[in-house]
Amino acid sequence: MADLVNSKPIILFNTHVYPRHKNDHVAPFMHDLAKVCTSFARVVVHCPHAPGLPLEESIDGVEIRRFKYAAEHKQTLAYQGDMHKQVKKSFFKALLFYSFLRKWKKATKILLRDLKPDIVHAHWLIPGAYITNKSITKHTKLYISMHGTDVFLINKMKIAQRLAKKSIQRASKLHFVSNVLQTIIVQHYGESYGEGLLLPMVFGLEDFRQESMTLPKTKRILFVGRLMEVKGIDVLINAFSKLVEHQPFQDWNLDIVGDGPERNYLTNLSKDKEISHLIHFHGSKPRNEIKDFYNQAELFILPSKTTSLGEKEGLGLVVLEAMMAGVPVIGTDCGGIKETIVDGKTGIIVPENDADALHNAMANLLNAPEQRVEMVKNAHSEIDKRYSTKSLVNTMKKWYGVVDGK
Repeated sequence: MADLVNSKPIILFNTHVYPRHKNDHVAPFMHDLAKVCTSFARVVVHCPHAPGLPLEESIDGVEIRRFKYAAEHKQTLAYQGDMHKQVKKSFFKALLFYSFLRKWKKATKILLRDLKPDIVHAHWLIPGAYITNKSITKHTKLYISMHGTDVFLINKMKIAQRLAKKSIQRASKLHFVSNVLQTIIVQHYGESYGEGLLLPMVFGLEDFRQESMTLPKTKRILFVGRLMEVKGIDVLINAFSKLVEHQPFQDWNLDIVGDGPERNYLTNLSKDKEISHLIHFHGSKPRNEIKDFYNQAELFILPSKTTSLGEKEGLGLVVLEAMMAGVPVIGTDCGGIKETIVDGKTGIIVPENDADALHNAMANLLNAPEQRVEMVKNAHSEIDKRYSTKSLVNTMKKWYGVVDGK
């Protein structure tokens, strides 16, 4: 165990999801955070194995240790979308999930014994903090980050509420990526449980910086994200179909980057609207290629909506990525999106699940190039003021309690 004043502390990330390689589209913000922390700590990430990956490797100075939870060809749970949704749909996945938790807990205990970290940082209340809490000793410093799906899960599952409360009670410090999540925790458990760091996962925004304020003339609108109900892509398609009915937008295109359970439904919807020739489903793309999509877009849309089960957008990190890439943005008033856009200044906010409002906002903004340029400038200024790399490093050092030795 390191001395937090005179040498680099050891911070262990315990998480059910982490990028499998450098440009993976899966949870890249996790690696961004880990890289930032390597400037003042030895960072070790403990995460599930996936077929073809080494059990141990180092990426950008971050040490990665992976645990196997089944025979390699049967490891089909991690990195395949929300685990709780997979478990509900398949008895085999439910059995696999039980094995996953059991193997993860055992592997965590072994790693804690061998590594002796100064801080264990669990990500997601369910399952990350739950497993970590079951694995640590009473002397372990447990820090927990809440990312969105975990907090919305406790809104609809009593057992998740009980398990999450035990982890939160045990934690030394808490981290919320949006005020929405913090508010939900307070509503369920009381004011004292809402004390913690409020900071979006904005640690990799510099990778998307575009200094040019010249807007492209590509006639392309962009969405990036998982194709799932909470993202509201059906609302976007409906709004886009209204947009292209009229000049000068009849030959505009909509790029949808990402994959997920709603792909077939959305593809069929675009055919039903007779605009499938204008909507392009590109599937999941590595991070370096997503930058190219941002660079080609004249407008970015995040049309998230509250799902039938009450799930909302946790933050909407892609909105900040688009802003940094110099793309004007429109988002809905769902979940944490309201915390990323200053309405009328850095972007436009419209009511969720309202295709007419979204269509009108798209048409108005596309007809106002000077306003779009001004919004991009304002967005850059706001991000630089709030999320500079130096300030992020200092914030995380303070949260972890790391003091520079003198």
